[in-house]
Amino acid sequence: MAEWFLTKLNRFGDLNEVQAREEILTEIKIKFANLNANEAAEITRNLDLSRLFSQLTSNDRDFVEQICDALNAVLHASEPGQILWRYTPEIYKLLSHQLPAVKIFALDEIHRVASNPSTLPQLLTKVDLLNLVTDTLADEELSVAKRAMDVLKKIGQNTDGLKLIYSGVLLRSIAKLLATSDIVKFRVYEVVVDIAKNSKECLEASVRSGFLQSLISMLDSDDILLQLNALETLRELALSQEGLDYLEQQEVLQQLSEKIAKAHETPLSNLLIPGLMKFFGYVAQLCPNEIFSRYPVVISSLFEVIESDDQTILAIALDTLGYVSSTVKGKYALQELGNAMPSALKKIAEIIQKMPTELRLRGLNSLTRILYVEKSEQDNRIVSLTKSWFDALCEEPLKLIVSLCKQPFADIRQASLDVLVVVASQEWGQEYISTHPGLVEFLLDRNVESFKECRESKFAIVKALSESVPNIFDAQTIQKFKKFVSDGPYYVDTITEIAFEGAS
Repeated sequence: MAEWFLTKLNRFGDLNEVQAREEILTEIKIKFANLNANEAAEITRNLDLSRLFSQLTSNDRDFVEQICDALNAVLHASEPGQILWRYTPEIYKLLSHQLPAVKIFALDEIHRVASNPSTLPQLLTKVDLLNLVTDTLADEELSVAKRAMDVLKKIGQNTDGLKLIYSGVLLRSIAKLLATSDIVKFRVYEVVVDIAKNSKECLEASVRSGFLQSLISMLDSDDILLQLNALETLRELALSQEGLDYLEQQEVLQQLSEKIAKAHETPLSNLLIPGLMKFFGYVAQLCPNEIFSRYPVVISSLFEVIESDDQTILAIALDTLGYVSSTVKGKYALQELGNAMPSALKKIAEIIQKMPTELRLRGLNSLTRILYVEKSEQDNRIVSLTKSWFDALCEEPLKLIVSLCKQPFADIRQASLDVLVVVASQEWGQEYISTHPGLVEFLLDRNVESFKECRESKFAIVKALSESVPNIFDAQTIQKFKKFVSDGPYYVDTITEIAFEGAS
């Protein structure tokens, strides 16, 4: 088998006609695709790829990309580092190639080496190579820059790699990148934050570098877009406890809450509100009680937006409420706010009926998060709360959701069925469903669902009902549920199919 590949590669090097070479590349890719993992790995150990590398200087873009496809087939079959160590000079050159596909091939191999504990130490000795990778963060092609970022993120997880990034030549290269465009700056900041959130050691090293403080200073920029980008990047840091503690020590959260409080003072500040809400929504998932108590203006502003008719920021407010209420402790923190949640739920009921489609979908998705409780976390206290919130929607909340489940629009239909999935997973919801006229029959009727996603959601509802507590449904209905589940989500009633064929 190895001889076949060697013969093909030799012939590839001897040919001058591009079409004939492309045919060989196609044959190599097909052959690799049909090998098992052991066969492919064995063959890659003995292949001389120099003939392929030498042709990457061609001006024919399609031809070069086909070579990259063939090289990628070899790459994924080889052991990490096998290509990098055997063809180190070639890999150096590839990082400066004009075509993205070539650079991506080289960066993918470097990333594989960085991801393997046994090969990473040797990679860390190649400082000049890693410096080239760092410079690639400024590449015009985002897909190339992302690969370079992934390499640095992976290296930063290692103690020695962390020291390497934040010292010497790499530190100087990163500092130079921060003096370039805003796009490149935020690529650097994304890497720094990703490293910082790994551990206390990583955070401390990132702080010492000065790069985190540089990012935080962006929040004082006169450019709203820069502030929003800084918020989004810092949000990832705030999702780790150490990162959140650091941001609080730097009074970043206090500064952001003040921006919310003063949003009405300057027209442009309103543009920041969605980003600020999103930031606090994510952070409140981690520690809702602390956020609510320390920054009350944040949560009061959130409910004000939901109650208002400002559609420009309503979608973000709905998403944020969903984030905050997605955990049990988030639900309890919201409960402590008194009438705020019942009032917001009444507004959500209006939104999912009357607002434009996008807002209706965001409202339904938020409602799903608000009502969702993991099976293992369900106890009398939490299910009593979710029941009271569901009841707060309107006089007949289940009737409302079921009516939306029957709409002809796939997106609204599926989002409404997803709400029913959550309702069906809780005992009170099962009781509601059991007494709602015609609902069980609707759920068991496969013929009314033509959309794949809706079939899957309806299957999830019936599966939850099939596992319901005893005595809610009679034995015959439970049997129907179990038969429905046994048949799977995509089962088609053959009798119905035959009837349709006969009718046609």
